[in-house]
Amino acid sequence: MHKFQTHIKTLLTNPYPMLGIALLSLTFALSGCSEDPSGGSGFTDVGRGEPMILDSALAISVFDDRPDGITNTFSAEFNDQVFLWLLWANITEEHTIEVSWYSPEDDVDDPPFWKEKKNLTSTTGNKITWFYVDLPDPNITGEWFVEVYLDGDLFERSYVFWVE
Repeated sequence: MHKFQTHIKTLLTNPYPMLGIALLSLTFALSGCSEDPSGGSGFTDVGRGEPMILDSALAISVFDDRPDGITNTFSAEFNDQVFLWLLWANITEEHTIEVSWYSPEDDVDDPPFWKEKKNLTSTTGNKITWFYVDLPDPNITGEWFVEVYLDGDLFERSYVFWVE
């Protein structure tokens, strides 16, 4: 008999080494599980019939109802405005879209730098909207962000962009 076969027969006749290996494996498996997860996931049905943003872009302009110069970095020297272009689906009733723009100088509790509302309806269920903010003094550079709300209080999305 070969050494390997003898070792296997010994392991099979003496269950304690196998039990030790099983307990050690179980210990490693359980110690890897903790109450503080480091990740997660979620899911939802996307075709629920409520208004939703299908596509969006930050851009230097809007031309023929399409975003032109899609970017998330703008130049205070060359860009006078920042556009937010949105393509909506499931617009079957009148809705109000509210957009709030925040500059790097705004604190968390400050009102937005610029805020605008638009009402929209659609005959096809889809709608394109766009908003823009005039960039102020070229000295206000840094991280800006814009938030989109539907019908007053339903948060839809936020976008971060930089002005250099």
